[in-house]
Amino acid sequence: MTVFWLLNFLPPPMARALDLPVQASGSWVMALQQALEGQPVRLILCAYSPAVSETQRREIGGAVYLALPAAGGKDALQAALVAEQPDLVQIFGTENDHAVWALESFAPQKTLLYIQGLAGPCGEHMADGLPPRFLRRQRLKERLAAKTGGATVRQLREGLLEKGEAEKKAFLLAQNLLGRTEWDKAFAASVNPSARYYRLNEILRPAFYQGGWQRDVLRRPRIFVSQGNIPLKGLHRVIEALPAIAARYPDVQVDVAGWPPPQKGALLRPVMNWLAEYSGYLDSLARRLGVADRIRYTGVLSADAMKTCFLQSSVFLMPSSVENSPNSLGEAMLLGMPCAAANVGGIPSMLESGKEGLLFDPAQPGQLAETVLALLDDPIAAETMGKAARARALADHDPKAIAAAQMALYNQLFEAKEVRP
Repeated sequence: MTVFWLLNFLPPPMARALDLPVQASGSWVMALQQALEGQPVRLILCAYSPAVSETQRREIGGAVYLALPAAGGKDALQAALVAEQPDLVQIFGTENDHAVWALESFAPQKTLLYIQGLAGPCGEHMADGLPPRFLRRQRLKERLAAKTGGATVRQLREGLLEKGEAEKKAFLLAQNLLGRTEWDKAFAASVNPSARYYRLNEILRPAFYQGGWQRDVLRRPRIFVSQGNIPLKGLHRVIEALPAIAARYPDVQVDVAGWPPPQKGALLRPVMNWLAEYSGYLDSLARRLGVADRIRYTGVLSADAMKTCFLQSSVFLMPSSVENSPNSLGEAMLLGMPCAAANVGGIPSMLESGKEGLLFDPAQPGQLAETVLALLDDPIAAETMGKAARARALADHDPKAIAAAQMALYNQLFEAKEVRP
């Protein structure tokens, strides 16, 4: 059986073969590929790339890799499908035009649309908790942001809402949907109730299956936030809650992974804060609340460095306005960490509040601080919930079980009576 994977990132083996930078995204996809090794399936991993002018094909480690020219559009994808003649197509991600192209180019009953995030809802919640001014058009700032590869909050929101329209079209064309949470299942049913929905969890990065969080090694109270560079991730809510947490724990520190805000001296700060509006807002908010010295930006972290940050922290905090099944929460659970997460999107499908961690309403002022304080105040209860979270995550993200379930689904679709035209 040959399965054609259509990805939204260039896989690392192909990037290296073409001497291109390796992207940090898509670790769960590569983990699934590794878990399927030895199974009776031949994989073709395909992605668009602006770095190639014509389709590039490589055979590496028993798999086929394709890089399609970004300018090639639907025609390039159709040509690849004709050349490779797969039995099934699996589309990773619903929000890009190529998902629609694939569904229009291959037999829908032999195509599996894999839900990652949901662009439309993410756009709707992008500016939650921010002042209304962030959604006003700022023509000069938007032009400057576009020239530097950035985007204003309004542009981020509008871009995701636009992708959400393409996403709905993909859902309407799909006959087979693959998701992970009650939230994405409900969304899928609201758009296309006739589509078949299958559930399958993701395999996480190997480093997080080994080792575990230990309460006794901690000294200073530390809160770890895995992302904060866009408003959807809710870092502004963490900063707003920090004074209440610091009132009880004066030496508390918040570590934030990901890209740090632009470095700036006193003279450049007003200019940089104006241009990089969200990081500028975080900077001014932290200074106004007197907590700027309690926030440490780590920069981009490797898997091992991220794991170290988890293990050195007292609490993992997921303050997002909406998520489907955030891998960072799954990784924290795998390590047995005390977890506080927003009760939004698909998160309740991952973690049972009061048993495996604590959930809070991010729209309710004070709940975030109260939830973090509850974990810091009772470290024994926090540790107990962390152990329960680890047991849940080891079962939910078991590579062998996920690979077996994926193969069972492939066999079901492969054996379907319908044949592609």
